[in-house]
Amino acid sequence: MKRWIVPAVAVGAVIFLMTRPGRELQEEISDNFGDWMDTVLRSSTHLQHTLAQVQRALERCNRSLEQAAG
Repeated sequence: MKRWIVPAVAVGAVIFLMTRPGRELQEEISDNFGDWMDTVLRSSTHLQHTLAQVQRALERCNRSLEQAAG
């Protein structure tokens, strides 16, 4: 009896996505996904910048420690 549930839900979902509300939902999801990807890319760029600054600071610290030791 449970074997028909998943295929029936899949068929229902496909039929819904072919209707006007389904297409509008797809567009809304697509827009939101695009916004989310933009946010991820901005966050990634910010993180790369921050990590580069940390790396430069650690390199300066390392040079200072080497000069003090040697």
